[in-house]
Amino acid sequence: MKKLLLAAVLVALVGLAPSAYAAQFAFHGDLNNRFQLYTNQNNFFTLNGGTPTLDGTTDQFASIKYRMWTEMATDDNAIKGVYAIEIGGIRFGQNSTTTNLTDSNGDTSSFTTNKGGGYSGDGVNVETRWAYTDFMLGNGRLKVGLQPWSVNPYLWTETATAVSYGASAGNVDYTVGWARGKEYFNTSTDDAFDEDQDAFMGRVNFGIGDGSKAGAFVLYQMSNPSGAATGAISSQGWQVKKFGDVDMSIWTLGVDGKLQTGGPLFVKWDLMYQNGKIENATFTDSFSGMTSGANTDFDLSAYFAHLDVGAKLGKVTITYTGWYASGDDDAADDNFDAFLTTDVDRTESIALMEGGYTDDRYFSERNTFYDKGMFLNKLAVDFQVNDKTKLGGAVLYMQTAEDVQYTDSNGVARSSSDLGLEFDAYISYKMYKNLEIALNAGYLFSGDAMDVFETTKNGSSDEDIFRSTARFRYSF
Repeated sequence: MKKLLLAAVLVALVGLAPSAYAAQFAFHGDLNNRFQLYTNQNNFFTLNGGTPTLDGTTDQFASIKYRMWTEMATDDNAIKGVYAIEIGGIRFGQNSTTTNLTDSNGDTSSFTTNKGGGYSGDGVNVETRWAYTDFMLGNGRLKVGLQPWSVNPYLWTETATAVSYGASAGNVDYTVGWARGKEYFNTSTDDAFDEDQDAFMGRVNFGIGDGSKAGAFVLYQMSNPSGAATGAISSQGWQVKKFGDVDMSIWTLGVDGKLQTGGPLFVKWDLMYQNGKIENATFTDSFSGMTSGANTDFDLSAYFAHLDVGAKLGKVTITYTGWYASGDDDAADDNFDAFLTTDVDRTESIALMEGGYTDDRYFSERNTFYDKGMFLNKLAVDFQVNDKTKLGGAVLYMQTAEDVQYTDSNGVARSSSDLGLEFDAYISYKMYKNLEIALNAGYLFSGDAMDVFETTKNGSSDEDIFRSTARFRYSF
């Protein structure tokens, strides 16, 4: 009887399938072939890890980063599933890479992965980029899984495992969400609701005219890992995703938006304030080597302000970009005054950020310089030559918000906030509708603060930075 009932149910489901499970499929790709044509400071671009060094080492390489994703949706788009993979950062000729991992107890292990860029090409190099379900719920949509997560592009905009809900009414839309950045296995009998590294976000956007909007948001981040060792924090790793096992309770409040006037002028702005506590931590200043005591509790108070002002004059766009991220001036006290990002990708500078097309090889992805903050000024000119060709250039002057303090090679105490003057240029050409060829270059006339990265430190900058990259990018 049970077998007959099961057979009847299966037959019924098959009969209903054409109407109940009709679906649409879409396939997309971003096939990015990148080349570092030349740099005179190869050991400076260390991806926020290792020890950046200005020693005049030159290098060139080629690499690929391919992202491909599928969207599966019902005919009425009520339900959608997204799955994306990435083959990232594989260099031509690269056979393997070794990764070292250190756990909360200080134990280190390593593993080697065949990247598949050498002879025969076989390798383990595919990672999951997105994997989430998106469906209608009430007047909005709920997303669950590994998804694009955006609070603010100067605070946290990346992929995260999260649950988020967004809806709109008239010229107002809002988003609320929860994301988990780090999972801890609970070993305590105490209530461990706040043990994992969790984030809660709320945002409201208001339409204020054609092409203009203003928004307000709040982000609360917390963790309280039971039984974990004292968490390590360094000024080089001044980013939430790089923190060790710390107790934290951090609030970030912000407003942002853009104004598109009826004429050529446009304005964009971001303003944020952070407050909270980071406890059970050991902090190390990566420049001076000064270390706080173990299990130190810190109070966080920091801020960030950004402004773009520009004008679109026919085929020419002129943009001034300025921002100020607060920095910390005393590694020995129990206050953190440096603006803290979670996970961002900034491209304003080719020399100091991810402005190069080989964006798996860079000095920093952040809008801050270690824990010293940053004061950035940039003037850019972009020229749309025709439908296929675009070129441009920029000049940047960058400083830290607080002095970089260190001891030079002769034992003399030094300090400076001058990062230098940078000149950038680029050209891009659409060979076909979906195929871009691009070339860029940046030259930083290093300021005296960059002396801290030189092999012989004497208080003044002796090593400038040049970098040129290119790409062939097919997107569909």
